[in-house]
Parts: sequence; C-alpha cells; structure tokens
Amino acid sequence: MRRHRIVLFVMALLALASGAGAAPLCDGDGGRCTLETGFYYAETPPRWNGRDPLPVLVHFHGFRELAADVIAREDLREIAGRLGFALVVPQGEGQTWSHPGSPSQLRDDIAFAESLLADLRQRLPVDENRVWSSGFSQGASMVWALSCARPGLFRLSMPISGAFWRPEPESCPPGVRAIRHIHGSNDVTFPMEGRPIRGGLFHQGRILHALTLARRLNACRPPEDDISSTNGALTCRRATGCDRGGYLEFCMHAGGHDFDPSWLEDGFRVLSEMGGESARRR
Repeated sequence: MRRHRIVLFVMALLALASGAGAAPLCDGDGGRCTLETGFYYAETPPRWNGRDPLPVLVHFHGFRELAADVIAREDLREIAGRLGFALVVPQGEGQTWSHPGSPSQLRDDIAFAESLLADLRQRLPVDENRVWSSGFSQGASMVWALSCARPGLFRLSMPISGAFWRPEPESCPPGVRAIRHIHGSNDVTFPMEGRPIRGGLFHQGRILHALTLARRLNACRPPEDDISSTNGALTCRRATGCDRGGYLEFCMHAGGHDFDPSWLEDGFRVLSEMGGESARRR
C-alpha cells in the first residue's frame, strides 16, 4: 500500500512537470485494473499532487458498451480533469449488468461494485465525502440497484435514463439516499413507465415508482413542496425536508435516450455541497 502511494506521488510529480493530462491508475492492458471477478479502468485528474484525497466518480456504462470506450470519451475526461475527480469506469460482464430483474445474471454485480471500491481505496487516497456514482441506461439500473441494496456505498447516485426492473422493490434496507435522476421525456428505449423486453419475459420498471420509493426512504415532504428549477436543457424538481444526508432531485429534458456528460457537473456541485456539510458536522 505505502509503496503504491509512493509510485502515485512520483507519477503525479512527473505529470505536473510535463503538463500531462489524466493518468491511468493501473498498468494493466490499456490501463486495466483487474479484480478477481472483473476489471475496471480509472484515471486520476491532471495537476493532482499524488497525496490529497480525491473525489471519485464511478460511472456504469450502458447496454452493450465497453468501459474502455467510455473512459476514452474526451468530453467525459475533460469534465473529470477540470473538476478534479478520479474517473472510474467498470466493465459489465457480457457488456451489461446483472442487477435484480436484469435479463443478465452472469455475476453478483452488487458484490463486484463493493470489491471495486475496496480495491480503489487500496490504490488511492479517497475523499470519502465525495464518492459518487452515475450510470446510463442499463448502467442507471445498476445505480438504482446499488442505491437500494447498499445505501452507504456512494454519497450521491446519479442514474440517467434507467431505473429498477421488475419485480420493483417495495422497500430497501434502512438508510438515507442521495439521488439525482435525469430522464428524457421522449425516451422510448427506457420510457417513464418502462417496457417489456424479450416478449415480456423481462420488464423495465417505472421511473416514478423508483422516485416515490426514494422519497419515502428519505422521509422527504410530498411532491407539492418540491422546489423547481431550470438549468440549460434540464427542468428539475428537488424534494424538500428530507432526512439529514438524504437528497432527491428529478430532472427531465426534451430529448430521448441520451447521456450528456455535462449533466455530471451539476451532480458534482450537489456532491461538493453535501460533502462540505458533512465536513462541517464533524
């Protein structure tokens, strides 16, 4: 562990001296970090000094996507570098995710996510107040599944264009959740009410069911007390009166089944505000 931190520090100094961009965390094939049950990619931001705890974003890719392609996206890397967080992209087995209700059940992806974070903490100093997740489509379903099953795993969950699958959970383990969900009003791939898959053998869940469950778990006030706001293409409603540490915001755009990395910037702002509050409470 100590030796790995020294290596990171030296790499960070070299990057600072050369003006280099984001640095791969691992030295496996293409920067791959290998676990017993899978692998992930991770990059540290430019200008990181190799010592200070880093905010961490774990992004779960969509159906049939490759983690290597996602972490190579310049728009995503630019945001991660500018805001100064470590970008982590795990690879789903079979290019999908094995969450409850998923057509794929190739491995225990709840346990995989836990082992990923444990491995990451061995490699990096992590800012524990700013560890968050995002996911697109099937990756968003994974984010919702983790939020339900492991409420303390991520400080903020940001699913985009996806939710639970049937059977939708009616309850989750105790604990508050911080969730910011984004969805397109014209999404026909994962519509608001969900849709049947493979002739009805599987069925996507309802977005409003997931949001209602999160509201109840966080003990937020009813929807009529929500605060509305508009930010660019997003029209949002934020719940009020949630239990301490809880957060619920639902944002919609006029598009379809889309993921715009710029939406993550608002998520990072929310996360940083919550992290600051946590630090002040100590």
